[in-house]
Amino acid sequence: MKKKILSLMVFLLLGACGAPEEIQKASIIESQDPGDYDILLPFDASPIRYNHGIYLGDVDLMDIGSRLQEHAKAVFSVNDFYLAEGQILSITRVNNLLKREASDNPYGLNPPKDSQFETGIGSVKILDAVLVADIIEIDFYKGTITNPILSGIGFAIVFNQSMEVDGLPVLISDEKLNEFAQTAGRKLERYIRTIQGMETIDIYMALYTTQKIDATLPGHFFSEATFTAREGQFTDITEEWVFFPSQSALAKDVQNSTSFNTLRNAIIKFTPESVGTVGEGLYVDDELAHLKITVNMQAKTYTEVYALTQTIIGLLEGFNHQKYDIIVKVTSNFETVALIKLTKDDQLSVIITY
Repeated sequence: MKKKILSLMVFLLLGACGAPEEIQKASIIESQDPGDYDILLPFDASPIRYNHGIYLGDVDLMDIGSRLQEHAKAVFSVNDFYLAEGQILSITRVNNLLKREASDNPYGLNPPKDSQFETGIGSVKILDAVLVADIIEIDFYKGTITNPILSGIGFAIVFNQSMEVDGLPVLISDEKLNEFAQTAGRKLERYIRTIQGMETIDIYMALYTTQKIDATLPGHFFSEATFTAREGQFTDITEEWVFFPSQSALAKDVQNSTSFNTLRNAIIKFTPESVGTVGEGLYVDDELAHLKITVNMQAKTYTEVYALTQTIIGLLEGFNHQKYDIIVKVTSNFETVALIKLTKDDQLSVIITY
């Protein structure tokens, strides 16, 4: 999508005949969607970006960032704030936070060395559990474009709910994870307050549990808090990803499962070679909020791609999508050949990449 770059410049005239000299320049990338943030320029990459992905699968990485941004909108309005990559946590700071709590590292978020963590499932305990896997930061600015002021921070703390012990998978109960995670979240907030200039800044924090690193579906956020003037309380977030087709999807959402199966069966009959169709649905408060569909075909001609794309567009009308967007990716021989987006307000976008 083409972005419009808005620039505001102040010039100093060096005389009646002299050329103007630019003395100050700042800009934003304006979002084409009024429901999304404008991005502050120049864009500075996060100093902790190389940490991301060490302990997280690719499916979690993008989901955490997009969902954190979406949740933060309730606190930092898109009409009042610019978005920027996080700059408060340096690599040294985040590495210390991800280490174990110790006398020389009081703000370490992981349990102390040689401690036994109770999983909450039977009498199972984990020696030296590593529960905190990563911290994601995004920053929010207010003020004029030429003088933006850091006015809010959003954090996602990423937790391991499943880990291997002696080669066997061990799961931590939701209750035990939530208890530990909220304590870790409050500790992170206290640490941020020790940084000069961050003593009273508004902080939004969301807690995320991962799936296994080789999982097909992302994990999910399960709790959030807003800290204003050093005060804030965590409340539950109810969301999960569901795979289509599956018994879980059918049990949770008969209507959309039926629509998906209708689309899938129609696509199977389209070409002589087998065509695989799978979906991933994000449910928030038990309602479908986003649906991603991937269609794998073995195209031999452009006409096949074009005809299948038009067929899918027609089949999407079978979904009751007033509350969620649908994105369809069509691939052939591991390359994306078409992208389709149907928004909840019935706006259709189609790109055929050939």
